[in-house]
Order: sequence, then C-alpha cells, then structure tokens
Amino acid sequence: MPNHEERLLDAWTNFFTDVSSAGEAIINDPDILSESEKVEGLRHILRKLYLSIGSDLEASDVEYPELAWVHPFKSGQDNPDGLYQFAKIDLRYTYRLSGNIGTVRYLGLTIMNLDFSDGIEQLLTLNSEDLPTNEAGDFELYLSSEEPPAGTDAENWVTLPAKESNLMIRQFFSDWDNEEAAKLRLNCDDPSQPAGRLQVDDLIESLSEISKKAIDMVWFWRDFGQAHVKKGEINSFAHIKENQEALLTMGASPEQAYGQCWWTLGKGEALIYEVEIPDCVYWGVQLGDQWYQSLDWVNHQSSLNGSQAAIDPDGIFRAVISAADPGVANWIDTTGVSEGIITYRWNQSKGAPVPTLTLVKEEDIQHVLPEFTTFTTPEQRRQQLQDRRDGALSRFLR
Repeated sequence: MPNHEERLLDAWTNFFTDVSSAGEAIINDPDILSESEKVEGLRHILRKLYLSIGSDLEASDVEYPELAWVHPFKSGQDNPDGLYQFAKIDLRYTYRLSGNIGTVRYLGLTIMNLDFSDGIEQLLTLNSEDLPTNEAGDFELYLSSEEPPAGTDAENWVTLPAKESNLMIRQFFSDWDNEEAAKLRLNCDDPSQPAGRLQVDDLIESLSEISKKAIDMVWFWRDFGQAHVKKGEINSFAHIKENQEALLTMGASPEQAYGQCWWTLGKGEALIYEVEIPDCVYWGVQLGDQWYQSLDWVNHQSSLNGSQAAIDPDGIFRAVISAADPGVANWIDTTGVSEGIITYRWNQSKGAPVPTLTLVKEEDIQHVLPEFTTFTTPEQRRQQLQDRRDGALSRFLR
C-alpha cells in the first residue's frame, strides 16, 4: 500500500474513532440523566462537525476566503436574531471587504482568533456606522498589515498585525420580516493560482482539526454552563454588575453588553423576567439548553427582541418563562426543557441594566403581573408563531 494511502487510512480511522468516543462519553455520562439531553448532546456533536467541515475544509483557503454562514449555528448560545458569517484570513495578505450594509438592526465586524484555550485575541471591531458607506449604503474597506498605498483614502484602509485570524460578521435582526441583510463580499488581493483539487496533507490536517474542534467545543460549552450551577448563579442575575464589560477573551463583542445565568423550573413553575430597556440599537433575551445551544426559536417563541416584545406603560419589559402558555404576549417558551441558560444582550447601548428573575407558580402568574399586562388569544398566538416561522426561515435559504 503506498504511503499516502496508509496516512489517509490512519487519518480517516482516527477521525471516526474520535467521534465515536465522544458519543460514547455522552451516552455513558452519569451526570447527564435526561434522555433528551443525551440526544441533544449527540446532536450537538453532529452540528459542530457540520460547522467545522464548512469552516475547516470547505472554506479554509485564506487566499480565496468565503464569508460562509451556517444554519442552524447552534453553538455558544447563538443569538436567535443573528446571522453569523465567518472567514479565515491571514493578514500578511490584503483583503477587500465590500458590499452594502442593508437595513439590518445591528451589523458588527470583528477580527479575532478563535482559540478558547488560551483566550481569544481581538484585533478589530467595527459596526455599520464605522464603515465608509455612501448614501446607498455601499462601501469598500481594505484590511491589511501593510500601510495604505499612496493615493489611497485612509478612511477605506485598516492596518492590523500580520497574523492569521478570523473575520466574524454579526448581523442581528430585530424586525424579522422587514430588515434586509447586509450583502458582503470578501476577496484577497493578488492571490496565487487556486488549487483545483484537495491534497492529501490538507485533508489529513482538516480531519484532525474538524474532529478536535467539534468535540472539544461541545464539552467546553457544557462545562461553561455547568460553571453557573457550581457558582450558584441559578434563576438570578445577581452576580452581574450593572454596566459590566463584555468578556472579550471569550469572543464577546465590546459593543455588546450581555448577561447569563442558569435557569431551572420544576413542574408548574414559571419565572417572571423584568428589566427597564435602555437606549440601544438592539436588544434581545433568549433561552438555551445545557449544551449552550439556543432552543428552537423557529417554531417556538423561545426568545424575544425589541420589535417582538410588548413594553408595559411603566417602561418595563416583563416576560413569563414557562412550559405552558400563560396567554401573555411576552411568553418565552421553554420548549419542554426544564433547565439551561438564559442570555440577554444590549448592543450599542447607553446602559446595561441587569434584569430580575422571580420564581412563581404558574397558577399565580396573572396575580403577580400588573393589570396593564398585554395578553393574547390562542388565535393571535397561532398567527404570532406562524409569522415568526416565516420570518426566521426567510433569513436562511437552504
């Protein structure tokens, strides 16, 4: 057998051995008691493999980068309002990012590495207001380790360290039906001749990266969630300081203030979520599971944002988190899950208030909420969910 065949066979065998071992670890983990959570853990591995195959195999050429997106993203408590795009880049080259910013509520551009083990280094953060757009929203921006050539408009040029990194685009939609996504293109200046076929060494390296990254991140996010439980950060945001800065070493955007805690509900229990909304470009709140995956937000109202929520006359946003529909407009559906992660976000905000959570019995919900609470009929809820599904799926064509 030729050497390359032996190497390929070893890499292929190791890949599936790693995946199989990770699955067995989830199935046999005594701390994962729920059948549903075991199933979701296995699905999380498959989702991470899907994501890693796209980023580390199909779109890994730094000279021919692709601003690829994945649906469902389902990683690290992904934002239900978000469309995330990634591209690997090497800033020894010069890149041209161009297109139109659309009308999406928040558009953020970040350049960073994605090494969670050593801490993420962020090199650049921009939003749509920072981009050199014309009246139609069109722009062109150069990213490079070189200084701008003579005669180049400095506004269109960003000089950065000559490092391998990742370009991440966050697009957060508030009005799912009417906001238009940014249409972006990324090209490397003066690339070499593109390879027509995948080479042996490239596939072997990709197989190793795909399995390691996918499996490591599944356990990373589960442990990250369990840390809230160990610290007692359950059904309360009391551990979060008002206007607390984002944790940049974990990949958070400096333009995004957010908070998280563990939520858990027994049978017949609900949580009342309350907060005064600050002046901000975008805000939202969502539920996730034990694997730091967002819950099903296409077919369930497991999240709410500034365009979807009803704000009470006193300026407070109040929502009910429960398994059963309480008939309240601001219901956040647990989708049959009994515990997991709750996350809120304020983007480009002038303040970062910390919400409160109050545990109540489902039967007491209407007595606890103020009399001016907005309620909804079953028919209105059905229409609300249909509109939600239509708006969600129109964001992703697959």
